[in-house]
Order: sequence, then C-alpha cells, then structure tokens
Amino acid sequence: MIVKTTRKNTLIIGAGSGGEFVIQQLKKMPNSEYVPVAILDDNPDKWNTKLQGVLIVSGLESIHYCMEAYKIEHIILAIPTLSNAKQKEIICQVGGYDATFFILPAVFSAKQNQKIVIPELNYSDLIQNRSEFQLHYQDVHQEMRQKTVLITGAGGSIGSEIACQILKCQPKKLILLGHGEGSIFQIGRTLEQEKKRDAAQVELISVIADVSDMDQITRIFKQHKPDIVYHAAAHKHVPLMENNVHEAVKNNVVGTYNVIQASKLVAVEKFVMVSTDKAVNPKNVMGASKRLAEKLTLEIDTTSKTRCSVVRFGNVLGSRGSVFPTLWEQIHRGIPLTITNPEMKRYFMTIPEASKLVISASMLEGRNAIFVLDMGEQLGLDTMIDQLITLSGRNKQDVAMEFVGVRPGEKMSEELFNEAEFSSKVGDKIYEGNYYTQVEELRAIKGLMATYKMMDNELLHQRLLALANQQNSPRNLSIEV
Repeated sequence: MIVKTTRKNTLIIGAGSGGEFVIQQLKKMPNSEYVPVAILDDNPDKWNTKLQGVLIVSGLESIHYCMEAYKIEHIILAIPTLSNAKQKEIICQVGGYDATFFILPAVFSAKQNQKIVIPELNYSDLIQNRSEFQLHYQDVHQEMRQKTVLITGAGGSIGSEIACQILKCQPKKLILLGHGEGSIFQIGRTLEQEKKRDAAQVELISVIADVSDMDQITRIFKQHKPDIVYHAAAHKHVPLMENNVHEAVKNNVVGTYNVIQASKLVAVEKFVMVSTDKAVNPKNVMGASKRLAEKLTLEIDTTSKTRCSVVRFGNVLGSRGSVFPTLWEQIHRGIPLTITNPEMKRYFMTIPEASKLVISASMLEGRNAIFVLDMGEQLGLDTMIDQLITLSGRNKQDVAMEFVGVRPGEKMSEELFNEAEFSSKVGDKIYEGNYYTQVEELRAIKGLMATYKMMDNELLHQRLLALANQQNSPRNLSIEV
C-alpha cells in the first residue's frame, strides 16, 4: 500500500531509455516533489520487473488501475517518439483524474541539451465553437478558367494559401508577386510540385517586386495583363509598425495605391484587397494604414470598370507574427507564457479560412463592398490560452505565466464594421458592409502620400490616425505640411 505524502506519487509511462532517464533524474533531485511509484509499458517482457527500483506494472490498458491503486497525482509521459494521436488518447484517459501531466521534453530536455520535440498544432482545434468556412471550388473553377490571376504578397501566410487554393481551380496563368525572394521561391517550388501531382496546365510565374515601386509594378501589369488581382502584400505587425510609421505608409498605403492604379491601367476585372478588423476605428499605425488602403480601394470601385472590394479578417491563427505559435512553443519548452492581458478579446480564423474568404469575396457582386467572415463571438485570450494548455496535455496550474501588459496601439477588443458602414448578411457565412470614399478624403490621402517622407514619426503618426478615423466627413481632411 502506497502512503500519500506531501510529495506527488508519479506514474511513468514508458520503460525505455526515456523512462530510465526520468527516474534517474528524479532520484538525483532530493527536493523533487515527484516520487516515481509505478511504470507502464506495452512490452510484456518487461512486466513485473523493475526499472531503477520501480515496478513495471503492465501495459497502457492498466492506466485506470494504476491511477487508483497507486493514488497517482502526477504522470510523466517518457516516450518522446509517441505519435500525437496516441498522446491525445492517453491524455483523454487520465483527463478525469486530479493529476498533473508532463511530457518528457518539456520537463527535462532543456536542462540536458536534448532536442525538444514540439508537436504540430492544429489551429482549427482552437475555434471548435463554429464550423470552418468552406469554399465552393466548382464555382471558382468556372470563374478562373482561362484567367490570369496575380497575387501580391504571395510568399506570406495568406498570399501563399490563396495561391494554393487558386491553383486547385486551374487558372490559365498564376503570377506570384512578392518582395522576399526566399518566400517566393518556396511557394513557387511548392506549387510546381502540386502542379505536377495534379497534372495541371497552369502557367506559374514568380516575380520579385516591391509594391511601393510604381514603375516596376506598372511594367509587370502591362506585361502580364492580369484579369484578377488579390492584394495581400502588407506590413501587419502592430507593435513593429508603431515604431516604423513611414514604412507602414510606404508599403500599406502607397503600395496599395500603386497596385490599384496598375490594375485600373490594364483594365483588371476584379481587385480584392486583404484588410483587417484593426482598420475599424483604428488605434494603431498598422490599422490606420490599412484603413487608408481600404478607402483607396473603395474609391476606385466607383471610378473605373475594375470591380474592387475589401476583405477584413480577424486574427489569423498560425500566421507569421501570430502569438499562438510562440505560446505553443513556450508551453512545450516549459518557459513562462508571455501574455499581454488575459481579458483581451479577438475574432479568430484559420489561414485556410482567411484565404477561402478572399476568393469567395471575389465571386460576389457587391459594389463599394467590405466583406467579413462570420467568425462567431470574440474569444478571450484567457480562453484561447486554456485551450492551448489543454491541447498540450498539461494542467493550467503547472504552466507559469508572465503578464507583460497591452502593447502600444493594441485595443482590448476589435470591431468588424464602423457606424458609417451599413452591414448585412450576403451569404451563408459572409457579411457585407459598404463605404463610399468622398472626394475630399481621396484628396487628403493623396496629400499624405505626397508629403509623408517630410514628416517626423510623431507628426506622421498623428496625421495618419486622424485621417484614418474620418467617417465620410468632408471637413478637416486636408493635410498640411
């Protein structure tokens, strides 16, 4: 009979080298709160023998027996090579017990300079409160046939996924435009492999270009004459853009204007701008710059044959700059989680959902339209962190957290539309808002683009946010230097 002490009776799963290592380390630490009392292993030859003085009881089917018989308060999974599916199965079996759960790499590897194996996170598991948005590929295939499609920012998280989805619909030509040669090379190579596998006849063209270079963008558009443009190129990192205001204007505002003008010049049929919910009543440079890009896009929709629309996202799980890959790694390395404010709320969607929404929006016929996915209710950061910890197989009380406070420019919650945009549902999971850019607004944005290089950071920051937060009001819009 095992007598319960102030230390935790610990069950070791795995009697191989990992299990032996765990027991050795626990015995070396006189102040360890974990006392190994039983081992489970699926090799029958090891049953009823001892490893480092600890009994190997039987196989994994005896988990419930061990939990009760040995009054287990802590479990260490000491099989680093175990599949994610098997790990989840074990976690489910012990989920009803009041016991903590560690996986070997997160407990010991950092101290022993061993390689830490961090399992892949399925981000759709974090938004189980709603069904994932789906794309009607047959409709898109009809639309894309014999068309030339150009994607800016094609090497980024969203742009590359849009490219993958578009390739499935077999356009005539797919142009992958981006500034970073590494990311464009990677998505180009990936799509070439997909193309060979599916025997697709799509012509793939990779182009290295900077959207802020008007001459270069114009030359590319004249050469390829795209029919459909998905504009995903942008700087998106909120705190980084607070300290790099000129770059935010250059890339997000001037760059968008250049791509729009080139689209208009060659009579592009459809132009879709990828935006963000941070553009609604923006409080930060990134959101403000995207708001001006929205206004430029929607103004062109009323003055050219090119049909232009905007698609707004919430937080895209797993994208570059997303906090969740960082938190997932911190959990598995046993590092305190760096959290801004647990009460912060956001709308969330996956990268595939975001890309499918962009493509679906290009199929809709609204004018001056801003399309938003129905993402359900905003989710609290604390709820998302709890889900991350649960998916990792740990208990919240065993995960240290460091609260660093809200970063510059961040809001506690986001919005999907502002009061000047009347919204209605136009599809199963899509809302449409409308905004009509005034002549005075356009003049003021052009004034900012012409003079921003002459302003210091503070002045540009003030002018950018002031202009972005104007709601169809022609007053006080002029930009003075």
